[in-house]
Amino acid sequence: MCGSFGVHGHPDAVKLAQLGLYSLQHRGQESVGVAAFDENGGARVVRAMGTITPDVATEVERMRGTTAIGHTRYSTAGSSTIENAGPVFVRSRGGHIALAHNGNLVNADELRSELEMTGSIFSSTMDSEVIVHRLARSTASTPATRVAEALTGVVGAFSLIIGFGDTLVAARDPRGWRPLSMARLNGSVVFASETCAFDIIGATFEREVAPGEVIAVDRTGVHSSFPFETQPLARCVFEFVYF
Repeated sequence: MCGSFGVHGHPDAVKLAQLGLYSLQHRGQESVGVAAFDENGGARVVRAMGTITPDVATEVERMRGTTAIGHTRYSTAGSSTIENAGPVFVRSRGGHIALAHNGNLVNADELRSELEMTGSIFSSTMDSEVIVHRLARSTASTPATRVAEALTGVVGAFSLIIGFGDTLVAARDPRGWRPLSMARLNGSVVFASETCAFDIIGATFEREVAPGEVIAVDRTGVHSSFPFETQPLARCVFEFVYF
């Protein structure tokens, strides 16, 4: 169980992400990280082991951006090391990608082997990096279709918040194993694993991201699609009891 947070189109996006992660630390205390995208296409990430300490907060507050993604980790795949801290952050064709993942991929080892056979080099042991490599290889024309293409054939639980420069994408697996919700804040769009992250920043809950849905937020608005085959709904027992 991990905590994910994302905000698009807000001048204080980094500060909002930091506050959101304070509310989500109960979902994972092994590592924490924030990635920020500015209006000029620049991006930066801060990651650390443990929770948001004063030192980590000071470093995060130096970042600037109008889009930010945060992650708190409770490891289910991969060891508890800084290399496995989220969000995953890489520079790829077309710019930076940052990905926060809550869930567990059943066929991650198989997908990883396929990627390595064709030249991919991994820097971590977590299953989330598999998705990033598939995103980098996608030839689709938009962030939303790149996400849909990359997730085709991925089996397991995934609630994702992904940053592509000026676009923020949220995606949830067709069975809806893990939670992911959407809110609004003064014209900005916010995603989080739990609505308590909306409360601390004063955002207004709008709805859950539906199972199998991909939502892309950019300068033109919010765009929803359902690219995956419908599956019977399922829930993680731990999440069900917890909520």
